[in-house]
Amino acid sequence: MADVYTTMMTQLRQEAQGLEQCPKATQDIKLNMRHRQDAINQAKYGPANPQLDESGGNKEFWAAYAEKFRDSIENVMTMRCGNCTFFNRTPAMLACIEKGLGPQGDPETAIEGGELGYCQAWDFKCASMRTCFSWASKQE
Repeated sequence: MADVYTTMMTQLRQEAQGLEQCPKATQDIKLNMRHRQDAINQAKYGPANPQLDESGGNKEFWAAYAEKFRDSIENVMTMRCGNCTFFNRTPAMLACIEKGLGPQGDPETAIEGGELGYCQAWDFKCASMRTCFSWASKQE
């Protein structure tokens, strides 16, 4: 089982490095939302409001993560999309996200305000301060 997981993770990391065009989910909001919902349902993407972390408003969310990863709440709270191997914020990917947001509103503010990136594992735009059960440490 561990070998299958290692193989899958290696393959996903390699795919993450080889993007040459914009993923469809960066250009199609309905597809992006479906993939995000899949991440919520299957990998517990969240928390819904990371700003509640400091006040303890997400305690149940992080307790479930601590149980899943068999670790402390303090440690799992450091496991965020922003430091996940699947989180892509390359200049090319940010350009794809900006292009997909279109001329409505202010794409730069949306991207930087939410620290948006692209999740290679779940194929959707995600925010750096969230996480999911697919989180994997960046290998340096």
